[in-house]
Amino acid sequence: MLNSKLAQRLFFGTIMGIGLVGVLVFEAWLCARNYFADSAMPAFGFALLLALFIGFAGRELCLLARAKDLRPSLLIAVGFSVALAVMPAWVCFLPIGGEVVLAGMLAAMIMAAGCFQGFKYRNENALGNIALSCFVVLYLGVGGWFIFQIRMINAVADSLWAEVMPLLMFLATVKSADIGAYLIGRKLGRHKWVPSISPAKTWEGLAGGVVLAVIVASIFSNGLGIMPWWAAVVFGLLIAITGQLGDLLESMLKRDLGSKDSARLVPQFGGFLDLLDSVLIAAPFAYVMFRVIHTEHGL
Repeated sequence: MLNSKLAQRLFFGTIMGIGLVGVLVFEAWLCARNYFADSAMPAFGFALLLALFIGFAGRELCLLARAKDLRPSLLIAVGFSVALAVMPAWVCFLPIGGEVVLAGMLAAMIMAAGCFQGFKYRNENALGNIALSCFVVLYLGVGGWFIFQIRMINAVADSLWAEVMPLLMFLATVKSADIGAYLIGRKLGRHKWVPSISPAKTWEGLAGGVVLAVIVASIFSNGLGIMPWWAAVVFGLLIAITGQLGDLLESMLKRDLGSKDSARLVPQFGGFLDLLDSVLIAAPFAYVMFRVIHTEHGL
């Protein structure tokens, strides 16, 4: 049974990985040949893909919340999450600054969630419904914004690979941590990490995830010169730990809502939220590291 589950994870994980790399490389190929006339939109294809993932993840989280008798506004939670995640793709067309737009969006989000609650449910679970709508936007929207910003770090690079390498390095590192934690935890896991939240997670699995993430980050560093070797080690360590904490956060939410997976989208992987859990929390830390390295050494 374990071999069957592992084979399914490897098969579907490989298919999804190839698909994502294909989208990024094709989009970068178009950008390198100036098929995008407006330089403000070099990652339009990735913006659409990210919007799809964030939108469906928001929908899954809102539907899971019904187990707690919470009724957040699906339209508000998903709409604002997607708008915030891909904000760099559309805010450049507005005549006002991004910080003004962001502040306005957050204020509008709270007002919209309150109006929806008042018109549809009155006082029933008002705090829980409004808070959940806002949490979905901050959790998915802010994490998605950082993912998109990583994609945009080298968006105008001359080289196709230089354009997409920061994002590919980040995704490969965070997902290798997931893979290492799963494999080592299944094979050698003896000491539970946080059994009250996620009984399957072990300290051995966490260590395996960190080691594999550091190896993958170092391969990108040595093979493509993205950052110095010592920075790659720090990057792998940081992304592995924050990614596993993101996975743990989602596990806590799902178990509180009485579900093992957010959906049944992909066998052994779950839904969109399960695919994004570690990525969302690790993305801000990855972006900060890339920006620091970009400033000091160049990417």
